[in-house]
Amino acid sequence: MFTNSLRIGFAGLMISATAAWASPVGPATLQGDVKDSKGQAVAGAEVHIQAKDGSNLQKIVRTDATGHYVCPKLPQTDYEVVLFVNGAIKASINNTKTSATVPTQLDFKLTGQYATNKPVKKHTHMVYVPAETGSNLSGRWVEVDDNAGSSSAATAGTGHVDKGGAAMLRQLQSASGSSSGGN
Repeated sequence: MFTNSLRIGFAGLMISATAAWASPVGPATLQGDVKDSKGQAVAGAEVHIQAKDGSNLQKIVRTDATGHYVCPKLPQTDYEVVLFVNGAIKASINNTKTSATVPTQLDFKLTGQYATNKPVKKHTHMVYVPAETGSNLSGRWVEVDDNAGSSSAATAGTGHVDKGGAAMLRQLQSASGSSSGGN
């Protein structure tokens, strides 16, 4: 009976030693606040912390109702810290060094600039340009800007004019008449 108790106690000691060895503990603390563009606290944001020393140490902490997060007992090393809000990456800091004596303060203030500075969507379509007569090369597809008008198709090498009036027709006829390629 005593031998079984000794075996169980030894197994428990080995399991707790393995768990302590698997998760490194150190004297450093990483903490901070997450605020939106209006200065309001962002609750429930995830702060992903990963050691850059090759130890594969990764921690995830969430902000509380006041937007504050704390990650204690970290080894003193360099970390990559990534902020996720509603599953989207909002900020990333690649080289944060922790200290054993004082907590490392890492605050995030979201500016909202990514939502307001969206680039204007370019409206284009693809046009097939057939091969030149007598060429052994096949045709090609060319991207044409819809906002540039009919000149963009001609520039792309298609020779296709979407819109044109009588003046354009006279110009084409006079150009073909002046350059007679006769015999």
